[in-house]
Amino acid sequence: MIEGLISQAFTWGLYVLGFLFVLGVVVFFHELGHFLVARWCGVTVTTFSIGFGRELGAFVDRHGTRWRVAAIPLGGYVKFLDDTNAASQPSATAPENLPPGSFHGKPVWQRALVVAAGPVANFLVAALIYTAVNATYGVSMITARVDEVVAGMPAEKAGIKAGDIITDIDGWSIETFDDVVRIVTASSGRTLNITVDRAGEVHTFPVTPAVRDQESDLGVTLRLGDIGINRVLPARIGTVVPDSPAEKAGIESGDVITAIDGAPVTSFEDVINMVGPAAGRTLAITVDRAGTARTIEVVPGAVDGKKPDGTPYKQGRIGVSPDRPAPVAVSLPEALRLGVRETYANIVQTITGIWDILAQRQSADQVGGPILMAEVTARVVELGWEPLLRWTALISANIGLLNLLPIPLLDGGHLVFYAVEAIRRRPLSQRVQEIGFQIGIAVVLMLVVFVNLNDLMRLGKRWLFGGG
Repeated sequence: MIEGLISQAFTWGLYVLGFLFVLGVVVFFHELGHFLVARWCGVTVTTFSIGFGRELGAFVDRHGTRWRVAAIPLGGYVKFLDDTNAASQPSATAPENLPPGSFHGKPVWQRALVVAAGPVANFLVAALIYTAVNATYGVSMITARVDEVVAGMPAEKAGIKAGDIITDIDGWSIETFDDVVRIVTASSGRTLNITVDRAGEVHTFPVTPAVRDQESDLGVTLRLGDIGINRVLPARIGTVVPDSPAEKAGIESGDVITAIDGAPVTSFEDVINMVGPAAGRTLAITVDRAGTARTIEVVPGAVDGKKPDGTPYKQGRIGVSPDRPAPVAVSLPEALRLGVRETYANIVQTITGIWDILAQRQSADQVGGPILMAEVTARVVELGWEPLLRWTALISANIGLLNLLPIPLLDGGHLVFYAVEAIRRRPLSQRVQEIGFQIGIAVVLMLVVFVNLNDLMRLGKRWLFGGG
């Protein structure tokens, strides 16, 4: 029992360290962007803080900047000489009376550069992390060939056929099947123009993905697009999710599933189709393990989902993923190109997701706060360094984008004020700026309450009804 408690404590410690690693990287480099450009512009930085609240440790550098780590690690800030608070709200002092090194006495273009540097740093860090991961681990290069077209689904109705190679979706150049999955799943209910190469001939089809609601094991409802095309992957197990039905039954990475309840299995798609309708029912899964056939009994868990027509159903899951083709080594310039491309794709997908939530094409309950982020990070930590670094890059790009939202208090709100100042050739009045910051505080507080309430309701639902 003691060993079990020690093991559990060690596991939770890894989760906490993973969460702090992700947040620490994102916050540090965001604030470092502000800091470096401020120094370049001759602004005196009095405080560089990682976290809020009670100070845990600090030191003062030779320029007089206090570098501190605080108790609440959910953000950070840099404070300039003439800021009245951590949100960089200006004082009532006229710019010409401000001391040397003041931020608000600098030309508007310099202030805009300092503010924009934080989000830009997040984008650069995301691209550099992706580049490093691509160069170190290689890149998945599964071609965007259509192996199967599901009868009655949008792809078949539009005219897409097995053997077609998808080359373009809505102007986005398609390089791998992962590009297709990313775009289609994020486009439920939105018509896509899909261009294919069919034996050397180019064809373009308008396809509207069917909507498939799927609830993850964390209680997040995802509204996914599905056009009904598949790549045929061998039924070889790549990853086994810890504490899943498959792991508990003894299925291992590298096993090749050859039959389920006596029915032959030739692809991983067969596994999904056979396990899906079998939630809660014992399956006899035959695997080939290093040349030896074994039959293992597994009871699939249940995940709530909805069919395209809205009918609810229980989707069986055993907690395995396919063994994908080995990543391909790429040169450093190619790793950089792909890193920038993936960062850009993350930004576009986040913008699309926000717009879809506002247009009610996506459910707002998928929006989460620190609790959801910590839970996802814990799952990613279990998968190793590569997924953790890619998750960090994704969070960095998203945080950079969210900080550019035109909300007073955020970087985007400051940039709006500076744009107005540049057009008017004088700053907005102190009263107008105060009202703007008050509105910004109210909006940010509402968003904080909303995302945390979502997280708490999700946890409550899982506690009451099980799962996760």
